[in-house]
Amino acid sequence: MHADWTAFLETQNLLDHLPKNAPCIASLSHLSVLSVTGKDAAVFLQGQTTCDINALTDSTPMLGAFCNAKGRTLSTFIIIKYEQSYLLLLTNELIDTIKKKLQMYILRADVQLDNLSDQLCITGLHNTKLTSPQPHLYSYPQHKDSFLYIAESSQSQLFCTQLIDMQAAQFVTSNAWTLLDIKSGIPWLNLETTEKFIPQMLNLDKLEGISFTKGCYTGQEIVARTHYLGKNKRALYSATCQTKMSIASGCSISEQAHPDDELGTVILSAHDIDTTHLLIVLKDQALEGKNLQLNNQNRDKITLN
Repeated sequence: MHADWTAFLETQNLLDHLPKNAPCIASLSHLSVLSVTGKDAAVFLQGQTTCDINALTDSTPMLGAFCNAKGRTLSTFIIIKYEQSYLLLLTNELIDTIKKKLQMYILRADVQLDNLSDQLCITGLHNTKLTSPQPHLYSYPQHKDSFLYIAESSQSQLFCTQLIDMQAAQFVTSNAWTLLDIKSGIPWLNLETTEKFIPQMLNLDKLEGISFTKGCYTGQEIVARTHYLGKNKRALYSATCQTKMSIASGCSISEQAHPDDELGTVILSAHDIDTTHLLIVLKDQALEGKNLQLNNQNRDKITLN
């Protein structure tokens, strides 16, 4: 993250929860930016992503995923078309891994990959009176009344300052923004959860993050087979837990009566005052259980929403 942007954030009073029905701004410091440029960029990405790059427009970003050859999700992402280039928003933990893996497939194609995380600031906006397209402003997939603002530090500082002055917008933490992602069912992966789930287990088919008509891409055969044969036995759910302790991504889930039988995995967690909200992947059989718990230190009980 740019040093000037970090210094600017330190001058703000960041709320750790979402203000009710009020405009808010979040620095999405948990995300990084990978640019994909070159005359072959679109063709290259079409052969690597679950979403249909050819259907992407300049004004509407998409959710999608990269898979390994076995159809397991390496990383989810938001992709933005910017003129003839593309910006991929990935979690900080996985951007280097994804860049390295994509580099292996470029061969002689005219494609350049650049990590722009030190140059561009990613800002989330919610309940603000804005409309896109505007320079650097994009709608946020699956979030109602939410936008992304992606620009260099000086532009981002000016934009946010004006938004605070004109709309009394309040800065919130990335934890507060993660609450929005959880409520919208957007599954961000990290080092603990990468390569563990096919995209349908993360509900990416329901989030319009998978195209079943675009043609081949890495892992496509497994993803398509799961779709057409209906053999997916896990899915993504939201849940809550009454704990103030941090819950790590990758924490396993079991039934209280059978603590050694793993039934699911935590994908995301975020706290909201006295409740912790979760996105979890569960086996179908787990839905029959009435006493699901986290396999953390306190064996906290979780409740499906």
